Amino acid sequence: MARDTRERIVTTARDLVHAATYADVGVDDVCRAAGVNKGSLYHFFPSKQALGLAVLDRNWELMRGLLDEAFDAEAPPLDRLDAFLTAYASMMRTMREHLGATPGCPLGNLAAELSAHEPDMRARIAEVLTAWTDRVASVVRDAQARGDVDPSFDATEAARGVVALVQGYGVLAKADDDPTALDALRPLVRRLLPAPH
Repeated sequence: MARDTRERIVTTARDLVHAATYADVGVDDVCRAAGVNKGSLYHFFPSKQALGLAVLDRNWELMRGLLDEAFDAEAPPLDRLDAFLTAYASMMRTMREHLGATPGCPLGNLAAELSAHEPDMRARIAEVLTAWTDRVASVVRDAQARGDVDPSFDATEAARGVVALVQGYGVLAKADDDPTALDALRPLVRRLLPAPH
């Protein structure tokens, strides 16, 4: 029962934050939408910041799931990267259907909003973005080992470019309220990772 309540609070907070912003969503809003009292919320989350960290961690769990499914597959490295980008675009379409608007990247939104204000949140965001970059870098290195990507490229910097491109297109999809903007990611990422000359 307690686990269900905690899950409901985090899921509700996540939906509210992605439909608006972290700053716009108050504890009262979360309690009302989740059907819990403040005592129940504060039992699990002693502050709004703690709840925000839980939302960030939930978003990372979902993103990590997309990465795991795509990157752990038996396929050539660049095909695995394509599979992740396709899954990411599909997730954004699903979120648009659920929320009624394209929310942008769940991780990027929180990173942009909170990294300048909340030191604990900024540190956790940095960890998450580093973990995401490391996962992409491992695929780039695999592609380099196969001869599919120029070996002179720094794999980590190339991966940072991929993550930045995903984030930027997430902003464009949000601004246009059009998740199909993300369909451009696969060919653009391929251009970021050229074959050897």
